[in-house]
Amino acid sequence: MDRLQKHLAPKRRVMERLRRAGCSVRSVSPSQGYDLLVNEHLRVALRVAFPRLRNHHVTVRNRHYVYRYRSWHFNFHHHGRIDRRYADIFVCMAMEPRHPSREKVYIIPWDAISGKTFSLHAARRHYSGQYAKYLNRWRVITDRDGGTASVRLREVA
Repeated sequence: MDRLQKHLAPKRRVMERLRRAGCSVRSVSPSQGYDLLVNEHLRVALRVAFPRLRNHHVTVRNRHYVYRYRSWHFNFHHHGRIDRRYADIFVCMAMEPRHPSREKVYIIPWDAISGKTFSLHAARRHYSGQYAKYLNRWRVITDRDGGTASVRLREVA
């Protein structure tokens, strides 16, 4: 599976979910900086990540430890800069190729972004960081439209 296919399948899933919720959704050119236009005004950028093993460095009492964590990384920046608002909402999909039922989706509004990236580490406990409240929070998209589709969205999610 190449890079485009890894992005297109989740994009279709997000489009279908939003359409079933009563939203009009259309795909836009990648040169726009976002992926979907919802209800003709809401710009949605899709971020898809697959798990990778990454080193995590910790220093405690002058002792250095290195752990390898399974994690997903999402970029909000373009070429290291996040000075221009190019999307209204980010849909971050942490994919699980072997266990699709374990996939995580975070729907994060631009105003909640506090840095250039978001790292989600696999752990025994659930993620409880600043973006935890946006897990499966599809209402971030539907409430921007006056909530017309929010009732039907519960049936889809």
